[in-house]
Amino acid sequence: MTDTRRNLLVGLFVLGGLMCLGILIVIFGQTRGLFGKRYTVTAKFERVVGVRSGTDVTLAGVWVGNVLDIKMVNPSRPNEGVKVVLEIDPKFSVPSGSQAIVETPLMGQPTINIRPPTETIKLLPKDGTAEIYGAVKGALESVIDPKFMAAMEKTTTQIGMLAEALTPAARAVEKLLEQRTISQVESSAGTPQQITANLYTAAERLHSVLKHIDMVVGDPAVQSNLKDTLANFKAASEEAKQAVESLKIFSEDAQKTAVGARQVIAKVDATVDTTHQYIEDIGRKLLANTDQLSRLLDNLNAVSLDAAEGQGTVGMLLRDPHLYDELMLTIQRLGDAAAELKVLIKQWEKQGLLSVTK
Repeated sequence: MTDTRRNLLVGLFVLGGLMCLGILIVIFGQTRGLFGKRYTVTAKFERVVGVRSGTDVTLAGVWVGNVLDIKMVNPSRPNEGVKVVLEIDPKFSVPSGSQAIVETPLMGQPTINIRPPTETIKLLPKDGTAEIYGAVKGALESVIDPKFMAAMEKTTTQIGMLAEALTPAARAVEKLLEQRTISQVESSAGTPQQITANLYTAAERLHSVLKHIDMVVGDPAVQSNLKDTLANFKAASEEAKQAVESLKIFSEDAQKTAVGARQVIAKVDATVDTTHQYIEDIGRKLLANTDQLSRLLDNLNAVSLDAAEGQGTVGMLLRDPHLYDELMLTIQRLGDAAAELKVLIKQWEKQGLLSVTK
């Protein structure tokens, strides 16, 4: 094989490799829009991290271009921020009011995501004069919800404020628990540097009191008296228990008595109702008898008037002189018969007949 033929084959192989590389680059999107004219949008950041030329730019998560250039707003004053020139494919339009967010994943290269506003009013021009503002989003912010991060920051701030507010209380508790013995407090009494008793002193006094109580209770005589007291208390409790049982029985009897009393009251109420009914009946009968008596008296009054005037049979009898004489004669004869009967009775007494008859 001649050198010319070998060089030709090598050249063809290199050319084929370059063409395959170009195809792969186009396939994997490293040079998307290479043959189309792009327009630029400038994003202003306070700072940027990990962004360089060629960094992917997305719009609402869709690839639209790459970073063309990064430069400071004022090289002499870095605090004024950074300008990042974004090269956008002309078939995509950026809404006015969008924000460029630098998103850094936990693994991989950062990207710039253009986040459009909720309501689109108009689109940015494509003549290279369009500008938007940007912000940097950390790696954790891309994983954790920003609302949760804001809540965590607020909670951390509140915890710091709480800790600051509790610092005086913690110092007061420290002074309260500071070691101040009884001897130190009593020895400093009356001096300008008098030590005030605290919780430690109170605990020491309580320990001393409990120690003396333990000594007193540990005395055999005191223990004996305590046993007697407990025995008396037990006996008193038994008597109280019996008294409670008696009171229970008494309450049951009282309850039965109350039930009987209610029954008696019910019977008395029934009797009163019956008596009232009888009285009403008697009153009605008495009223009827009174009416009859009134009518009888009216009739007697009429008869007496007729008799006084000599009318009727009674009136004629009362006014007949012959009837009067006959009535007087009859009364005289009855008197004689009574005298003779009296004499006869005396004779019977003398003869004993009357006594026999009795």
